[in-house]
Amino acid sequence: MTAHSPILALAALSAAGPAWAQQACESLASAQIPGITINSAASVPEGSFTLPGGAAPGGGPGATVRVPAFCRVAATVSKEVRMELWMPQRWNHKLLGVGNGGMAGSISYLPMVKPLQQGYATSSTDTGHQGRGTDGEWALGNYERIVNFADRGTHLMAEADKLILQAFYGAQPARSYFSGCSQGGHEAMIEAQRYPADFDGIIAGDPANNWTHHYIGGHLWSALAMDGDGYIPSNKVHILADAVNAQCDALDGIKDGVLNDPRRCNFNPEMLLCKGSDTSECLTGAQVAAVQKLWAGLRTAEGQVIYPGFVPGGEAGPGGWAGYITGDAPGKGRHTVLGVPFFKFMVFDDPNWDYKTFKFNAAGGFDSDIDYTDSKLAALFNAVNPDLSGFKARGGKLIHYHGWSDPDITPLNSINYYESVMAAQGGDVHGLQNTVEFYRLFMVPGMQHCQGGPGATAFDMIEPLDKWRDQGVAPAKVIASHLTNGVVDRTRPLCPYPQEAQWNGAGSTDDAANFVCALPK
Repeated sequence: MTAHSPILALAALSAAGPAWAQQACESLASAQIPGITINSAASVPEGSFTLPGGAAPGGGPGATVRVPAFCRVAATVSKEVRMELWMPQRWNHKLLGVGNGGMAGSISYLPMVKPLQQGYATSSTDTGHQGRGTDGEWALGNYERIVNFADRGTHLMAEADKLILQAFYGAQPARSYFSGCSQGGHEAMIEAQRYPADFDGIIAGDPANNWTHHYIGGHLWSALAMDGDGYIPSNKVHILADAVNAQCDALDGIKDGVLNDPRRCNFNPEMLLCKGSDTSECLTGAQVAAVQKLWAGLRTAEGQVIYPGFVPGGEAGPGGWAGYITGDAPGKGRHTVLGVPFFKFMVFDDPNWDYKTFKFNAAGGFDSDIDYTDSKLAALFNAVNPDLSGFKARGGKLIHYHGWSDPDITPLNSINYYESVMAAQGGDVHGLQNTVEFYRLFMVPGMQHCQGGPGATAFDMIEPLDKWRDQGVAPAKVIASHLTNGVVDRTRPLCPYPQEAQWNGAGSTDDAANFVCALPK
């Protein structure tokens, strides 16, 4: 091994301890870095820090957090792509970029806090436009903004991060990582497939990677399924949730309100059909048909799946169907609120477009509006390429997770993509062995969209990713927790798909130590 070996270089960096700035933070404001405009650079002292306002997921204006001392840089790349990079005084030589939610449009400040506390330099971008996560007006007549949002915003941020880090610390990061969920998961998959040199490790949560089919077969199909007499009021969602749990909860050997693998639940919603008049404790025929449409997904007249449906389990709760699918009134579910702007401002270029005019035939098959959407935007948006050879060849590691109870992006989409990569890696057992060397999928029982739900849904994927990429220790399991009023009352292992957590038959079922990861029996 030569003195110029990257392994020795990394070991030397680690032994040297944290890195320190080579110049004052404020001096970066006048730094001349090609392609980057530094808008501000300010030192932030250790202690309480009030997050800037905006539409960042999980954190609103005025949220106060504890932070180490860091240099806060705000910059613009390629005209409209705004970003922030936070560089801690005690740097662990690593970078972690974080993703967005919805339609982006703002810096995701809250997800930057944890990596900063762990010693990472951390960054986020608005992906090239400003607005709420449900806005779409910014895209009307502006293809460059659409491209930034769909494809290159995170890539431009990654390139800028490394140049600014070099200017501040006098060194490139030893490792560069990215983590995002939902739209951030889509960004993660774009990075792995199209820009494999940007990051050494990537975390993709509940990704909207099959973008056009998700918006057609997920958002729009859900909104139309709930249209008219098929609308299920939010106060009826518990009927379906309770009946599903009553029949399927114990299929995994534990009655805990969580389905280990909802695909094994063969619940027939016709069991809930009203026997006479409509009441608050039954579903009408039209409502039963709506549930069946949601579970079946969007298909052609011949039965070919355009986009898979949702799965039973986890319907109840604020992060369940009431929030995403039914809403508090017809047409007010998050599927409609998120889906319609995409079609108005990116697909049809018509602010007055009515989602009820989208063309589906009676069997829910292909029609001109589906073909038109795909022909116009699928190549730009859809991150479904199973060829990850470029990322793998660089030693990249990909951790992918998805909540089994996600009411926004069907978990079957993640499984389908993972299995397509397995097939590209050789298929069957051989393909799985080749895939798990660099890419592992963790399905999270009882987790709704990116967080919450009845399962053990609190977990950290950053440390497992870092150990895998930096030390070669692949994650055989990840421990997740369930919290009630902020107190942990259950832990479970998350297992690499197709394995799942199985109770060993002894000890508490609320203790992860009493479970093993194994293939389904």
